[in-house]
Parts: sequence; structure tokens; C-alpha cells
Amino acid sequence: MPYKFLEDVAIADMAFEAEGRTLSEVFQSAALAVTNTMVRNLEAILPRQAKEIAVTAANAEMLLFNFLQELIYYKDTEQLLLSKFEIEINSTEEGEYFLKCRAFGEKLDTSRHESLVDVKAVTMHMFEVKPAPQGWKAKVILDI
Repeated sequence: MPYKFLEDVAIADMAFEAEGRTLSEVFQSAALAVTNTMVRNLEAILPRQAKEIAVTAANAEMLLFNFLQELIYYKDTEQLLLSKFEIEINSTEEGEYFLKCRAFGEKLDTSRHESLVDVKAVTMHMFEVKPAPQGWKAKVILDI
């Protein structure tokens, strides 16, 4: 599993670390962790709908923050659960980051999707994206 949930980090929140060989992979791992915080079985989410997501930010940290907030937005506004992500990340010489993602999933179906907790937002507390020996690592705390 490219992410792991962290115990004893926050009482009313859920924390996880995500890893990947590339920045795109760590973003994909983090996206899966957010969805898996809300729904027990990711395999139950079928790729019936595609959603185009585009975000920009001044750095990789804020890019991940903005991207994960988009996933929560679609869950809240369309009850759309996303579980497959094709992510492309580029940056300019000035350091601005751009993300394009084609995400796949379906509307929440309580008969097939076992709900766990409702994720309200990504927090900035202890939030980080940084290079790691095997690529990239992110630490995220979700307000639930």
C-alpha cells in the first residue's frame, strides 16, 4: 500500500503519510488515502464517471493541498467518490506548479460503499510534501 494511516497524531482528525517514486505518484497515493478515509473498500468504487481536475500553486505542498481539497469538494457537492487518478504535474522555471488530473469514480452508493467517516477538509497542521530517499513523501491530516 503506498500510504499508511498514522495513529496518535490528532484526536478529531485522521492522519496519513503517502509515498511515491515521483511527485505524481505521491499525489495519487494521497488521493487514494483520502478516499479510503471515507470508504472502506476502494475496489467497490467503479470508474463510471470521469472528472477533469486542474489546479495550480506556488509550490508542491500547496498543489497537493489544493488537489485534495478538490476531491473533498466533489464528494460534498456531487457525492462523487474518486478512486483512480491519472495525474500529470509540471512546473515552470519560476517554480509555479500545475496539475492536470483525470479522475474516475462514481456517486456514493450506500448499498455497495461502506462509509467510514466524513472528511470535511485538509488541514495545514503538520502538512508537508518533501523529497524522500525513494522519491517523495507527504504527510496529511484530514479534519473529520
